[in-house]
Amino acid sequence: MITKETEDAVLLYIDETHIRSYHVLRSTWSEVGRQKQVPTFGHHAHVSRFGAVNIHYGETVLHQTTAAPMPRRS
Repeated sequence: MITKETEDAVLLYIDETHIRSYHVLRSTWSEVGRQKQVPTFGHHAHVSRFGAVNIHYGETVLHQTTAAPMPRRS
């Protein structure tokens, strides 16, 4: 049922993505008994992007942040 309130409503589709930078580790040769040492930095760079699209007019809103909470893995 369409009413005056629904005619003035704004319908948005929203989404988010979390982009992470993981350095690639690969296998390599090493001498028997001498373990290969791989330097690490203790953290991975990440950025989160949030976006919304107004489906009636195609207007978009994007927001980028590095302080967004990361999703928990179960």
